[in-house]
Amino acid sequence: TPVYHDKYKKAGVHPDDIKTIDNIKKLPFITKDDLRKNYPDGLIPHGSSWKKYHSISTGGTTGKSVSIFTDFYVIGKASFLQIRELKNYGLKWNKVKYAHVGNFSEGRIDLVAKKNFQKHIKIFFPSEKRLDVDVNIPGEKLIEKLDSFEPDVILSYPAVFQNLASLKRKGFGEKIRPKILFCGGSVLDTYTRRYVENTFNCPLRNTYQSVEAQGVIATECLHKTWHVNDDFFYLEVIDENNDVVNNGERGHIVITRLFTGGTPIIRYTGMDDWVKIKNENEKCECGLRTSILEDGVEGRPKADIILPDGKVFPAGAFCFIEPVLAKHKTFIVKQYQIIQKKIDQIDILLVIEEEFRDKKNLVEQIKKEIKEIYTKKTSSQVAINVKEVKKVKHPFQGDKPAPIVISEVEKNLV
Repeated sequence: TPVYHDKYKKAGVHPDDIKTIDNIKKLPFITKDDLRKNYPDGLIPHGSSWKKYHSISTGGTTGKSVSIFTDFYVIGKASFLQIRELKNYGLKWNKVKYAHVGNFSEGRIDLVAKKNFQKHIKIFFPSEKRLDVDVNIPGEKLIEKLDSFEPDVILSYPAVFQNLASLKRKGFGEKIRPKILFCGGSVLDTYTRRYVENTFNCPLRNTYQSVEAQGVIATECLHKTWHVNDDFFYLEVIDENNDVVNNGERGHIVITRLFTGGTPIIRYTGMDDWVKIKNENEKCECGLRTSILEDGVEGRPKADIILPDGKVFPAGAFCFIEPVLAKHKTFIVKQYQIIQKKIDQIDILLVIEEEFRDKKNLVEQIKKEIKEIYTKKTSSQVAINVKEVKKVKHPFQGDKPAPIVISEVEKNLV
């Protein structure tokens, strides 16, 4: 594939230099910009026919999307990881009713897989056992579709589950009684997990995947351990200087996909999530023995909250609302969002459930305590503004589920 051939040639790397997985450190990193600059011709093997491939794009959560290529083999290989997920939860993959609330816009992997793969495997995955729903349809229409389907498993974004849970509490979706819920695409905070699990009376667990990986990199088991699919992906962690850190140290994820097809992904730094990987292969209570993402995935540096004193909070480590609401034993907050407007100003937006709006004393008390806890965590140098809003939004894509933590502070100016 030209992008790799040219880069490795410039780095003086020869195929004979690569004998074991440890030799991977001899290979230079591949970045988002490398993929952007070499699209389309540089991202498929020399002499390959365009007819073999499908172009897919990332969501562009940082403002710029990346496009790569996939094919039937890659999509099929990745589907085995979904089967593994279900098996690890004691579910029979060919028996459960699986609902996926995803992004089925043109050029997205969800739509490409549906149009070019799923139709060929109906003998294994009958259409009556799978429901694909676009995330952009109105909430009441979405829950109506799920209610008619009665899924055993639902995969979607945390914000979608929170909205579904709010509607279910209002009496919608009476026949939605899933065995397990999987979420990905953004940080799952403690409050959202508790809110959704309490509503649906089943576990809500994280799954970590990406367009570039084209598969499930890691999944959170019932004991809340994030298990890496080590036989499908090789993960590394690097620091700000692009040096590989020691086992268990925090840094930016680097991913290598260990199965072929489409655009190869080898030492790719573009996902850029904060992680800590432990490779002791200790046996988990669930029975699995894998590398693990300790503390899960903490989000991307773009969403880091950087305070005036230099302290840094990854997005996943800046959610302190749960203790306040747990103390009051309430689910009064339907959804919330934290926006760092300036280095010394943070707005906390709360969407209050309609039936609680008349409980003004409780609302004001919760707002007061949320402000206190964030003031304590950030010091008096930062102005904390707690506001009620009717809706929270995605900063770049208004139709996409909103992230919990957003930073509008330019990192190079901090």
